[in-house]
Amino acid sequence: MIIKSISHTNRSAPQRLIRYVFDGRKSLLDPDGNQLVFKQHLRSYNKQRWISQFNELEKSRKSHYGSKSVVCYHEVLSFSDKSTGHLNRQIIKDLVCRYIDLRTQGDQLCIGACHFDAGKNWHVHLIFSGIRTRDQKSARISKARLAEIKEELQTYQITTYPQLEDSVVRNGLKKKDSFVPFPKKKPN
Repeated sequence: MIIKSISHTNRSAPQRLIRYVFDGRKSLLDPDGNQLVFKQHLRSYNKQRWISQFNELEKSRKSHYGSKSVVCYHEVLSFSDKSTGHLNRQIIKDLVCRYIDLRTQGDQLCIGACHFDAGKNWHVHLIFSGIRTRDQKSARISKARLAEIKEELQTYQITTYPQLEDSVVRNGLKKKDSFVPFPKKKPN
């Protein structure tokens, strides 16, 4: 799966992103008519409350970098459209929850949902707070650490869900060139 991370420094970013993910322009319903929502450290199932909780955490920020302070991260986990037939709620939930754990170590606000676009690739939008809940300091991770997380998640995906071979990626390449099939096993 492709993982894309975008940092946002505008204080209104959590509000805009939450509204985008949950506004209904994209289908939030799987083929059985159910939503797949991801939450960490957020109370309620109300968009406005989620926005308020992101804003309250941001007010308690202990590290400031002027207008360059990252308020939130928008990350998209995208599967190849060829893998859609092999995906289900349990697989998506397992992979996304593992990513959230690796990415945040349980120390950031997170809200997100899966967009089940008919005839297109299924993908998950996640919004992470820009600061940690534990100490209200920056939750920045290096590009090298993000690459390690992607590699660890991909290794888990390959070993646990081999049927998702069309969603194995070569990280760092453009989207159209990055999905590659699993390496073929040599005959014994």
